[in-house]
This record gives sequence, structure tokens and C-alpha cells, in this order.
Amino acid sequence: MKYPPREGDLPREELVRRAEEIISPKGTYPGATVLFKFTCEHCGERCTLQDENTLWEEGECFACGKKTKIEFGGFTIHFRIGGRR
Repeated sequence: MKYPPREGDLPREELVRRAEEIISPKGTYPGATVLFKFTCEHCGERCTLQDENTLWEEGECFACGKKTKIEFGGFTIHFRIGGRR
């Protein structure tokens, strides 16, 4: 069985565009970072890439260890409150 992307996941191009809008110097949260997420097509787990602001072509699932080509996904925003890094 191949697990599909989650509802609300965006295609790669849109995902990158939205992330850049948020973290760019004139964006919603300038200086913030994003971690991209994807759904493992093999086991359905939601996985998060660990490299900030980097969307790899594929990701390795922490649960089953298999790789998934990342064609759709989401992201989480990390930002500091009360100061700069």
C-alpha cells in the first residue's frame, strides 16, 4: 500500500514559495526558520526533515527507515520570541 500525502499538503513548488514568503527578510517572520514535513509513502508516518530551510528531494522515515520522494508536504515555523539568534 502506498500512503498518500496528508490533506492540506502542498506541491513542492508551492511549499517552497510559501516558506520563502514567511522567512524572507521582508516576510511574515523574518529570521525564522522552517522545517519541512512529509508523509512516508511506506508506513504513513509524518516525518520532519532536520535541516533548517532545506527541502530535500527525498526523506528517510524515522519509523520504518525507508525513503520517500518528497513531492508534497508541509512545514513548521520556528522563531525566537524576544530577540534575535
